[in-house]
Amino acid sequence: MRQDPGARRARLGDHPELAPAPGETVIDKPGKGSFCATDLELLLRVKGIRNIVLTGITTDVCVHTTMREANDRGFECVLVEDCCAATDAGNHAAAIKMVKMQGGVFGAVANSGALIERLP
Repeated sequence: MRQDPGARRARLGDHPELAPAPGETVIDKPGKGSFCATDLELLLRVKGIRNIVLTGITTDVCVHTTMREANDRGFECVLVEDCCAATDAGNHAAAIKMVKMQGGVFGAVANSGALIERLP
């Protein structure tokens, strides 16, 4: 997902390994959530993807909005807590707490180590 293509290129300048791989799909998102006014849902459904791993910034806005949108569309989600950040530590903690409420109403929360251990 890319919200501001120029700014993203500038931030990745020192970390070319984070750039999209050749042929990898890049979606420009106009809003906070990744599903709003994009082809993300269509791309996921065509590929048979039902599970989404969420990382990024900001936990309390873009990541959280995307997780809610995905949940509303029937996708299973896990937010990787140590791979997300917010402009304020309290906002990050609150966003994580909201995901965990009511037994994971929007999905699950994991850390990167636990997620990597469970990958095939």
